Amino acid sequence: MKKLFFTLLCLTFFQMSLAQQVIIKTNPLNPILGRYTLGLEVAITEHSSLSLLVSRSNLSFDKFDYETSNGSEVGGELELTSWGFMPEYRYYISEQALKGFYIGSYANYARMELDISVNGGTDETSGYANAKFNNYGLGIMTGYNFLINDQFSIDVFGGLGGFWYNLSKVNIKYQNDDVVEEKIPIPIAGLFPRIGVNLGYAF
Repeated sequence: MKKLFFTLLCLTFFQMSLAQQVIIKTNPLNPILGRYTLGLEVAITEHSSLSLLVSRSNLSFDKFDYETSNGSEVGGELELTSWGFMPEYRYYISEQALKGFYIGSYANYARMELDISVNGGTDETSGYANAKFNNYGLGIMTGYNFLINDQFSIDVFGGLGGFWYNLSKVNIKYQNDDVVEEKIPIPIAGLFPRIGVNLGYAF
């Protein structure tokens, strides 16, 4: 059902783009953080637009300290991968959509996979866990879209949003075959700043 919903959402944006001015864009700085994005912004009225951003992330942490439920502190490795979808609404205070100063709001959904390896030096404190879960978010933003020669877009933006995961614990299988429910070593909810620059092409 979720795959069907996102497929229909993408088709809707594509159909809208055939009759309106659009910008295809990406954030060139995201790959530094292991994230890749591709977006489409469509003007829907004289002063407003809708966007859809698709992202792929792969974050790895080779060393971190992990405290187990029995109070032991062990070393570990963590890998977090995700596919994300972010619809945006923008209202341009300037003379036209897709150009100038704007304010907006956005939502976020990501399907995530978490791999955890812990190594405490013994069979009782060394193990592995894998979990799949969802990430949800809402936020507000503001920015300025420079449209050069009505073709090239430089979109500078900033904002603040909240996020939460529908997962708080994972089952770690230790090398002695014990399976223990432990808290995940990342925040499950909080506030997150959103700052970036998108480069795009308008047509």
